[in-house]
Amino acid sequence: MKKTLVISLLALIALLTGCNQGTSSKDIAKVAYEWEKAKFNNEYDKQQELVFKKGSYEVDKGAKKINSGLKYKDIRFEVYYDKESEYYYVFTDFKNPNGDNAVKDNILLRQKSDVWKVDTSKSLDINREDIKDKIDRQACIHCE
Repeated sequence: MKKTLVISLLALIALLTGCNQGTSSKDIAKVAYEWEKAKFNNEYDKQQELVFKKGSYEVDKGAKKINSGLKYKDIRFEVYYDKESEYYYVFTDFKNPNGDNAVKDNILLRQKSDVWKVDTSKSLDINREDIKDKIDRQACIHCE
């Protein structure tokens, strides 16, 4: 009986500890980086792993993979969390590794089975200024 009680107590502590661990802004930025990298490297299979709805982003289907050289440290990430909808908004700014232009992407992340995924259709509808006006920024990574 005592052994069962101790095991139950330990399981409860482990469960409560796990519930208190939220997703960090750095974790969200890393998902956004993986998405940007997969897009710039034409990595269709990786893109499909990262999208909320498989098949919702088909741009690079059949495209030849490349190595763009895009690095995490070269991207500025602004992270916003909408508590009401439970979405993360990530605004990425960086120099295109395949050209001379600046890239400004808006990414919306939704949770699916405890994993954060890119919702490509909702990402298209994001207005940066509206989000910045309505939601407090949670983090800004590489914003020196």
